[in-house]
Amino acid sequence: MAWNLLHRTLVKRILIVDDSELIRQSLEKVFCRYPVEVFLAADGNSAIAESHAHFYDLCLLDICLPDIDGMEVIRHIKSLSPATKIAIMTVPPINVDHAGFMMMEADYFIEKPFELSEIKTLADLLFDGKTVV
Repeated sequence: MAWNLLHRTLVKRILIVDDSELIRQSLEKVFCRYPVEVFLAADGNSAIAESHAHFYDLCLLDICLPDIDGMEVIRHIKSLSPATKIAIMTVPPINVDHAGFMMMEADYFIEKPFELSEIKTLADLLFDGKTVV
């Protein structure tokens, strides 16, 4: 029991949502040096199911998903877990409706294509308890 409590406070949970298997796998590898549990989802409905099953500290989310709009995924995750940090990954340009919503709901914005070093920096800041500006 004590180990589970300690484990939950030390180990972060990260949900990576992207329809590209290469991106999911690359991002998963970034976090191998951190005390994290990484979960992968290839579409929005899988991400929503995961968010119902587990709390996540961070969600790296492609806004353009094959089944549902990423904005809907954000709404579900934030309604279940307002403390979850959301990092949106998308290819510009984005439409005005998406931009306004993302500015209000997302904590981070990552423009595709991105360098994995950007993700490492984001992870370092998150795990140090710092805010990304």
